[in-house]
Amino acid sequence: MVTSMHHELAQRSEDGIVVRLIWDEANDQVLVLYKDTRTGDAFSTQVPNAEALEAFRHPNAYRREAVAA
Repeated sequence: MVTSMHHELAQRSEDGIVVRLIWDEANDQVLVLYKDTRTGDAFSTQVPNAEALEAFRHPNAYRREAVAA
């Protein structure tokens, strides 16, 4: 969920996959949210701010034991 303390920096969707890049202003943290609408696979993960664009382009490379989005 994007609140007043969360700012969407970027979003892209292609072939059923939606990737969003969110900045959590209160914590100065960047989150990547990933969802595959075809399979229901979804995750979110924090990424280092300096790697935000790379994580947005290649979210699965940053996938960890992530919390479901």
